[in-house]
Order: sequence, then structure tokens, then C-alpha cells
Amino acid sequence: MCPTEERATMRIRGSHVAVVGGSIAGCAAAVALARAGCEVTVFERSRGGLRDRGAGITLPASLHGELLDAGYLSPGMRVLRRDELIWLTRDGRSPDGRMVGRQPYPSIMASWALVWRGLRRQVPDSAYREGAAVTGVRQVGDGVEVWVNGRSAGRYAVAVGADGYRSTVRPAVAPEAAVRYAGYGLWRGDHPADRGADGPRSPLLDDFVAVGFRGGHAVFYRIPDAGSDGYRQNWALYGSVPDALYPDGKAAPVPRGQVTGTAAAHLHELIARELPPTWADTVRRTELHELSINPMYDTTVSRYAKGPLLLAGDAGAIARPHTGAGAVKAIQDACALERVCQAGETWPEALAAFDAERRGAGNALTELGKHLGRMRVEDSPDWPALTPDDFASWLHANTHGWQSAYDPA
Repeated sequence: MCPTEERATMRIRGSHVAVVGGSIAGCAAAVALARAGCEVTVFERSRGGLRDRGAGITLPASLHGELLDAGYLSPGMRVLRRDELIWLTRDGRSPDGRMVGRQPYPSIMASWALVWRGLRRQVPDSAYREGAAVTGVRQVGDGVEVWVNGRSAGRYAVAVGADGYRSTVRPAVAPEAAVRYAGYGLWRGDHPADRGADGPRSPLLDDFVAVGFRGGHAVFYRIPDAGSDGYRQNWALYGSVPDALYPDGKAAPVPRGQVTGTAAAHLHELIARELPPTWADTVRRTELHELSINPMYDTTVSRYAKGPLLLAGDAGAIARPHTGAGAVKAIQDACALERVCQAGETWPEALAAFDAERRGAGNALTELGKHLGRMRVEDSPDWPALTPDDFASWLHANTHGWQSAYDPA
């Protein structure tokens, strides 16, 4: 029986579902749908390009156990926990910088690659198609036809858009949604933690640290190495990225391995000017092929589901990484999808419930990301002049009235 014939009953169990995108959001959605009794096919545009991503991610400590219990995180996955974020600024005296304040921030530090691998292992190889770029989706009757590499790949009961900020599915669900560039970017890098470890080292390198400067800030934390038993030093710097450093002068991601020497030179000038020596040296130890640049985008959406289409992860609302919620939001979308599919029997009721739950949560994260971007980058304080009382007031303005899973219980 073909997918569209099954769709005539509108039943969830036994239906064929396409998942567009095979990263964390796509694999988590595939796991959720398989548990709900669906036959799932995942279409991923890359060929093996997701296996070795080394970037670090943070997860709220409050949700870590919940995601483990739900089976979306592997019990044996190596992680680190840190309970506070230490804020520093350059002062011209200490190589570490001057401590401005401490922010309670219970976090789990993890490797993106390890989280993805744990989810990918739960998706059968026969259901995961690499090198399959979805070039179009079209509603046909009660189902959806999916086009891959310019050819029809068949009809499905439902298609899940989990294909990131450039989603092919989003325009069909929320055509009014616009991806807006925030005017600044995120420089990222990571390297073996023991690289250049000769001589004394700052104990703060083992902590979760943020360094504030006018027009941005940088964060530093360690993560388990996805390729060894060791650790990697992960860092992320929010700040200016001249348009000329983006491809064709337009704000678009520059992935690892494609950052130019000119861009790296700009980064080195920035860190020499703004970061204390300990942290500038940490960034310099990152080799060119370990660097990436990501523009900061904002997107809200009017709906998360329409007809036989739904959105997950960054294919829905996009929140700036200040929220620390990228991977978490994607997995929470999957948890919600599993829950509504198991609570209902038909796709219309499940998708209506999914939309009602995740649209508000996703759009709220977008607004939180914009707020934090204003506080920390666009209208950042004069960090060297901050007193402890100034910092407390600034931190209160960051968090007051906003809910975050990182807030201490």
C-alpha cells in the first residue's frame, strides 16, 4: 500500500513519514515518529558531513536527566557539568582579566557530534538517505509529495521540515516567515585542550567563562572530544563580522574549513584588542580549519504545522545561540511530537496539538535571543567600568521577566 492510500484513514500508526534533514533535529524527529509507530525515511543533503563536527553545545542541567530518561540522549555519553558562568573583562594587569561577577548557570557541556551520533544510532541505516537534497515539497490530497535532487521521491502521509535555517519546508508552512540578519556574527572554534600546554596554565580554563567587551563577548568551556578520550577547548565569540568576510559579501554561514586567512587575520586583530591574554591565546591556538563563522538570524513563525507539513528545530523559529537552546529546542520538538502522536490517533489532531505547543515555545525563544543580543552585543555595557553592583543590575536586566531552562531551580 502506498503512503497516500494509508493517508486516507488519517491514522498515525503505520503511516509513512518523510523527515527533511538528518542532523540533531531530524534524527530526534525520526526517533519520535518511529516510537509512535510510523515508517520513517530521513533525507539528508550531505554525505558523511555530520559525523565529525566538533563544536560544543550546552544543555540545561535541569533537562539533562529528563532527556536521558526519554531516550534522546545516550546514557554513556561523556559530558561535563558546570554550575556557574564566570564573567571577566580585560583590565591590562591580569592575563586572565578582572572578574566582574558570577552568574548561576547550571549547564551540561557536550559535543554536538556525540549528541548527534547517539540519535543517529537509533535510526536504521535503511531509513537514512545521505546525499539526498530535498528540493521541494507539495501537498497532494491529504498527503505530501517530496522531491529529492530534482526528482519525485514519492508521496508520504506527513513531511517534517528539520532542515535548518534555509528550510525548504518552512515557506510551505509559514510563507510569511523571514530570516532576518541581526547585524553581527558568531566566530566559533575548538581544538585539543592540551594543545600548546607547555608551562603554567590558568585554572579558569577548566571553568565556564565569559569575557565581555564593548560590542560583544566570548564564552569558553571544555567539551569531551568526539574522537578520543580527551577533551577539546571550545570557544564562541559574538561580535562584528565585516560583510566582506561572508561569501559574496552577504551574511551566510562560513563552515569549518572555508574560513579564509583574511577572516582569521580580522579575528586575531579583534581578540588582541578586546580579550585578556589567556583567552586571546586560547583562540589563537585554533587552527584555520577549525574555525567557522555564523551570522546571527532571527525568525518567528505563524504556525508549526499546516496540512501534512510540520517544522522542527531551526526550520521553525530561529533563536540566537545566546539562549543556549539550539539542540535542546530540537530535541524538545521531538519529545512533543512523540507525545502528541501517542496521545492521538489521527494526524490532524496530533499536528494541531503540536502546533499549539511548539509555536509559542519557539517564538518565545526567538524573542529571548533578541533581548540577550541587545544586552550583550548591540547595547553592551562598558565592561571595564562595571562595579559588582553594576554587574548585578545588568544581569538582572538580562533575566528579569524571561524564563530559561538554565535558571537555577
